[in-house]
Amino acid sequence: MINIFLFSFFASIYLFCAGIFFYTKKDNENDGIYISIFFGACILSFIAVFLNFFVSLNPTINTILFVTVTIIGFVLIFKKEIFYKLIKCCILIALISTLILYFDTIYRPDANLYHLPYTRIINDNKIIFGISNVHFRFGHVSILQYLNAIFNNILFKEKGILIPAAVIFSSTVLYFYNEIIHNISKNKIYSYYVFLLLAYTLFGYNRYSEFGNDTIAHLFFLIISSYFLKTDFKKDVNAQEFIKISILSLFCFMSKTGLIFVFFIPLYILIFNFRKKYLLNYLNIFILIIALSWFAKNIITSGCFIYPIEITCLETLQWFSNDSNYLISAQAQSLDNEAWTKGWVNYNGAQVSQEYYVKNFFWLKTWFSIHGLLIIKKLSIFIFILTIINFYLKRIEANDNSVEIKLDKKIVFLFFLSVFCTLMWFLRFPIFRYGSSYIVVLIICIYTIFAIKNRLIEKNIQKLTKYLKILLIIFFTLFSLKHTLRIYKNYNHSLVNEPWPKFPKTKDTTSISETKKINDTFAYYLHKQNLNYDGCGYILSPCTPYLLKNVKLKEMYGYKFYYLYK
Repeated sequence: MINIFLFSFFASIYLFCAGIFFYTKKDNENDGIYISIFFGACILSFIAVFLNFFVSLNPTINTILFVTVTIIGFVLIFKKEIFYKLIKCCILIALISTLILYFDTIYRPDANLYHLPYTRIINDNKIIFGISNVHFRFGHVSILQYLNAIFNNILFKEKGILIPAAVIFSSTVLYFYNEIIHNISKNKIYSYYVFLLLAYTLFGYNRYSEFGNDTIAHLFFLIISSYFLKTDFKKDVNAQEFIKISILSLFCFMSKTGLIFVFFIPLYILIFNFRKKYLLNYLNIFILIIALSWFAKNIITSGCFIYPIEITCLETLQWFSNDSNYLISAQAQSLDNEAWTKGWVNYNGAQVSQEYYVKNFFWLKTWFSIHGLLIIKKLSIFIFILTIINFYLKRIEANDNSVEIKLDKKIVFLFFLSVFCTLMWFLRFPIFRYGSSYIVVLIICIYTIFAIKNRLIEKNIQKLTKYLKILLIIFFTLFSLKHTLRIYKNYNHSLVNEPWPKFPKTKDTTSISETKKINDTFAYYLHKQNLNYDGCGYILSPCTPYLLKNVKLKEMYGYKFYYLYK
């Protein structure tokens, strides 16, 4: 437990130091610290992607980066006189991170299938051309795998790859909490909106074993929506806030491409609050370089700008093929993913093709009987909680001289954006973890607009603050009890890697894989299917559960190329 706490503490400081250039001193400096941690995650991820074009993200490289960033950060911290507040915030982050990491598990099956295997690949190798031919899921990995990989250094060792997600979650919880407490008297609409965001974060995103790539991406979408609602872009004359929103949006998209509609938020700012500095800004060059690097990485690994969207693929590349006979085929993978999210595996009717199944709402009945009911069940609890909250808000008397609170245009925009996003999610990939933040923002916007229209938040500020604090205590108590019970339940069990979340790793390579060669050259490890876990995990690289056919391997200028017979 002490190890988990200390690693989380130092990881928090590391992330803050990486994002310190985005720190601005405000009335509440704690918020600036948490925001800097979010930007630190963005910056370190961008650096990791860029470095991997030339070197592997091995422990030596990662340690050099860790030491360099931390030293620079500490120099600037002392100049800004925020050292003690940073320590306090990082202790709180480490406490929450320890609570959710202690005796939990990784996200299965995706973590073992491709999150951890790809993390191991970039820890061991510089960028590999056509790596998606080894495992098709390597074609659509998240930038979070790069963030995780860069935490495998001499201090954290391999366990470092488990830390970033926990620290980001903990920072999000504390950021929302501080925003509520310090803005309730200044901006009731914003505080109420963030209060509902925090309620869902503690309710719906609280288990480390369910994080995967999706949860962290959705947390960033929630953070972006709150940051957008809080900021007055009409007064933003130096374009700094617009740049921040753009960087967070870029990271959100790179974490989960299904959240591409997040770019409508900076687009809205650009259209309705245009400043020349929004475009003519040196930081935009940085954003452009990062975006181009990410798309170049995608082209190199899969042959597509955004895999598996067929229209974005370059069929002339030697390592790409859209022949449906190949597992890597973007067309086949896109169709298979859509069919899976619409309940294809649960369909019990007459045999039909996947293409026929996904069209004309043929899938709706099957989907609703499984995924639909699960979504309704999960959201109904949250909606019930919000209804109770609004009911008790009515019981707080309003101020005698209360001024009517007007509906903010930005909350209206978020409502229509979330409606559009939810509709697109439903039509294409209607599984909850793919679009949860879209749906959550939609629900929260509805309740916020309802509260404004019915004057529920035009209340006595002292009683409203007291009421929200009581609710926050209840939420945090339930959150802590849930994880305490989980720890107690697993405490006497023998778990791999305990008390850290277990992830497969072993030096006995013969027990988990077979070495495969192509043209008498080592090519990959074939994962044995008779193990207790469902993928390669963080064991060897490159590793795949599929026996590769029609795949060639060559090396040029120190780079590996996995390509297909044409």
